[in-house]
Amino acid sequence: MAEETREVRGRVPKDIKIAFEIACARLELTQTAALEEAIRDWLQKKESSEK
Repeated sequence: MAEETREVRGRVPKDIKIAFEIACARLELTQTAALEEAIRDWLQKKESSEK
């Protein structure tokens, strides 16, 4: 069974968006996969700093 998903939106400076798109293309990674990885890493970092 497919995992249920939700959309996340936000605004970042243009140069960051362009760099992100280029990095994803170079790594042959979808932007969705890269964002999911970044969010998971951020959550883990925040959880670790709270302990």
